[in-house]
Amino acid sequence: MKFPCPWEEVDGFTSLVEFRSFERWMTGQVSGGLARQVPVAVPYRHGDGDGSIVLVEVWYLHLQSRETWRLVWPEPPFDGIFKKIR
Repeated sequence: MKFPCPWEEVDGFTSLVEFRSFERWMTGQVSGGLARQVPVAVPYRHGDGDGSIVLVEVWYLHLQSRETWRLVWPEPPFDGIFKKIR
């Protein structure tokens, strides 16, 4: 049986403090047995064309829903994201 994932997408963190708080929350999801870290299959690229850069990211599998999500670190002017892999 597949369960819905309660996580919500974040399309940009408002500050480094917010990002660090979210990072701690995700660590709690993993230590609580609700998620696990999985290898990054296709790195997130910010920008377009030859000017795009690869940013630091971690992928998480939400165990009940089997959905995979990416957490990409902020790198100004990019504010970071937390999004479901589609």
